[in-house]
Amino acid sequence: MEIAFRKITKEALSFELSSENIKFLGKVFRKSSDLVLLKADLLGQIGHTCDRCGEELNLDINEPLEMLLSDGIYKGEIDNLDIVEFYGGVIDFNEILQSEIESIKSSYHYCNKCKN
Repeated sequence: MEIAFRKITKEALSFELSSENIKFLGKVFRKSSDLVLLKADLLGQIGHTCDRCGEELNLDINEPLEMLLSDGIYKGEIDNLDIVEFYGGVIDFNEILQSEIESIKSSYHYCNKCKN
């Protein structure tokens, strides 16, 4: 799902999409001429393997996200939020979703047996 930066106003625009049993839903709205604020949640489950024993497990995901989306290279001050730069005047929500899923998978996760 893609939305042009120019179509996002100060009025919140809702979105929802899913991938790998994860729902990505939230709102985006204009913060400045070249920045959009995204407030969203990742909800669902991701299949993964235990990083210690290799047993299959499901990770329950309930992650709030808040980040700034920049139309091109961001040159301002950082507000303690992640900033994602997009080029071509379009926000790609699938790219954000896949990036967040891969970030979750890249952390260490242990099954119940290995946690104890």
